[in-house]
Amino acid sequence: MRLMEFVLVCLLVLTLAVLPAVAASSTAPATPSKTAKKAPAATPAAEKAPAAPSSMSEKVLPPLEPPSTAPATPATPSMPGTPAIPAAPRPESALPPAKAPGAENAPPSALSGPTTTPLPGARPPTEPPMPAAKVFPYTGYISGDTVYVRSGPGPYYYPLQTMSKDTRVTVDGEAGSWLTVKPPQGVVGLMRKGDLTMGQGGAATVSASSARVYASSPTAKRQWCVMATLKQGDTVKTLGAAEGDWIRIQPPEGSHVYVADQYVAASGTSSSPAESAIAKMEIEPPKVDPFIEEFKKADVDLEKELAKPITDRKFDEVAARFKDIAEKADKAFVKSAAAKRLAYIAGLREQQAEVERVLAIGQKLDQRLAELKSQQIARENETARERKEVARTDFLATGLVARMESLEDVDYPIKFKLVDQNNRPVVVLKSSTIDLNKYVGKVVGVRGSKTYLKDWRIYLVTVDEIEALE
Repeated sequence: MRLMEFVLVCLLVLTLAVLPAVAASSTAPATPSKTAKKAPAATPAAEKAPAAPSSMSEKVLPPLEPPSTAPATPATPSMPGTPAIPAAPRPESALPPAKAPGAENAPPSALSGPTTTPLPGARPPTEPPMPAAKVFPYTGYISGDTVYVRSGPGPYYYPLQTMSKDTRVTVDGEAGSWLTVKPPQGVVGLMRKGDLTMGQGGAATVSASSARVYASSPTAKRQWCVMATLKQGDTVKTLGAAEGDWIRIQPPEGSHVYVADQYVAASGTSSSPAESAIAKMEIEPPKVDPFIEEFKKADVDLEKELAKPITDRKFDEVAARFKDIAEKADKAFVKSAAAKRLAYIAGLREQQAEVERVLAIGQKLDQRLAELKSQQIARENETARERKEVARTDFLATGLVARMESLEDVDYPIKFKLVDQNNRPVVVLKSSTIDLNKYVGKVVGVRGSKTYLKDWRIYLVTVDEIEALE
């Protein structure tokens, strides 16, 4: 039967090629042979296929549109090395070809393909059908045995946890070959305490103008991926304090994590063993280079030193760490970065040495100024002492204090005198404030006011100060 259909198709193609010329010659007036050659060529069957004529003298009919209920079927494939032959369309009124006796049990011909042929206007067989648009959110199920839930859309984002086969997830979007899902049980968010104002019952309010929520879990070793961003006034539920300045919260509305789309099915049907094996072989994040980690830590310590006053900075330890990285790291870019840090530290040391030199000059100047000031004070003290000594030696008179013999029993103010070593009077003394009896028989110097007594032909000293000289 397939061989018969192939022959009929060949005859139909030949008829399509000859009919237009025959129709034109039977209806058009006689013209030169050149005009006959300008008859339009047959339209390709795939784009515009005519209906099968009932006789050779009928005109060519326009192609039939495909029935609204008839499904499109693929074209007949061709053998290797044989050009593809387009199948002729069937008019709605055309009857199916009669089957030869025993055709039901005859083997298919190698020269023909399936008996079904595409209707005119059907999509070419080489174009795949358009996939149906996904509608989010929808419920999906994990199709692998052990599938990672990651913090970002890629195998190198840190994993948060694993989910077993047939675990239900809520899919709310996609990012390339990854699906965004709502955080499953066990995934938490991390926020900085400074961005929150704590309330009662574990509730907290965002106090910052904008705050990030980072994806974390009990098994996650890193926490730099953002799962949500909150604005001022949003409320969250806290789950307890974390390390450092962090606090754990329940993932807020709009938070999402990621699962590879090949491990999520829209139903709970079991996946094939091959898919389960692939899920187990999911790519692990690359191992962190220890020298890169050490470089980051050394950079942090260098920043701490730079935060200190310039004279208090100590670069020996951090420089030794960068030198060790530059000598032992495997990667060239790490060696180069460490060498640049060493050069930078060398410049900082030169700057520190220059500042210390200038400060030392200032310290020496301050020390010299202090010495000069001390010397000036010492000189002033010495001058004052000398002046005091001079003032002390500037007595009006010196000598031995003695009583006036002639006036001992007379109530007269002048009862004492100063005599020299030969017992001759030098001056006579009187005082209303000092008891001169205490100084009788002592060599003293006196200060005060001096008055000459004409009658006595001697000076009278009214004593204000008296000082024993022996």
